Amino acid sequence: MSYRVTQRCGLTAQKTWLFSPQLLAAQARALHTSPAAYQTKAAAPTRAVTPTVNKGFRPTSKPQKPINAAVNPPASTRPPPLETVEPQSSKIKYYFKLGKAYVIFFKDGVKAIMANRRLVNEKVKALPNEERPSMFKPHHIPSTFSRADWVLLWRTRHDLIRLPLFALFFLIAEDLTPILVIFLPGILPYTCRFPRLLSITREKAEQRRKAAFNELESRHPHGAPSPGLTKGVAHRHLLKSLDLSGRMWDRLGFTPPGMWAIKGRLRMIFLEIDDQRLLQDGGPLGLEIEELRLACSDRGINILGKSETELKTKLGDWLRLTAAEDLGERRRRMATLLLTRPENWPQQRDFAVPEWEL
Repeated sequence: MSYRVTQRCGLTAQKTWLFSPQLLAAQARALHTSPAAYQTKAAAPTRAVTPTVNKGFRPTSKPQKPINAAVNPPASTRPPPLETVEPQSSKIKYYFKLGKAYVIFFKDGVKAIMANRRLVNEKVKALPNEERPSMFKPHHIPSTFSRADWVLLWRTRHDLIRLPLFALFFLIAEDLTPILVIFLPGILPYTCRFPRLLSITREKAEQRRKAAFNELESRHPHGAPSPGLTKGVAHRHLLKSLDLSGRMWDRLGFTPPGMWAIKGRLRMIFLEIDDQRLLQDGGPLGLEIEELRLACSDRGINILGKSETELKTKLGDWLRLTAAEDLGERRRRMATLLLTRPENWPQQRDFAVPEWEL
């Protein structure tokens, strides 16, 4: 398969300019000048960004002021704090308090989902009919939506889909829920994922990503430009490396038809808009640490053992290397990065990309 080399597009690749206002502004202008790419009007009015605050959600700990309210969604889109249970003289008393802490945690998580739902509905109802987002138009984002609004919308959809099954599971498993969901993390809404579970799933996801790259590089050592690396091969790799498909399919050595259309394509759509809004609303420097981890993880960047500076640098590299006015060009750039280990990403913008798009 042939491939071509991209152009620099006039943007510097020096590390010292990674988070400069000039670079972020240039990237934002480059993305904003392509109206067809994101189905927004070229002459869209300036968005007056206000903090996205969920009045219906009351966290158990005092929230910190967001670094940048335009890029950080409400705290209610993330898991609430889990109460720490101190060791007790009696094991029965300890496990009773521990079970109570988890019940409160799950209850707060469900409350957060419903509060997020109300907040999304309020925002959507305030929009003209033609501007309202829809599951049937996943690429569409209202011109007044900030990055925080976009993430709020997608996480709320994600959690609402999982809420009925989780509620049924909780009614059946009761006190065993915190133990059993470790084996079925996919049924949990994100707001109901406790710290230990998040740690386990992130570690497994990074191990799976490493194995996926080992397999890909053994067959296609030249990465995205390799002659035998087709779009289908790329799809199967990304379903594993981004931890989108169930791990059961890895053991079976089989990927169900339609899995990419259900999960992979939606992830690409989310990232395309997320990158655009992240650039326009201030860039990675404004992200809270947990939002920074989530943004990196969504793009296949390992986060365990990484400092905040390292993560911001990698996310900045992603935004710098994938920025392009043409949506097709941008998708091809994304393909190259997603098919390359982050530590081996190119330093300059003139790198090889495949002819196909993800």
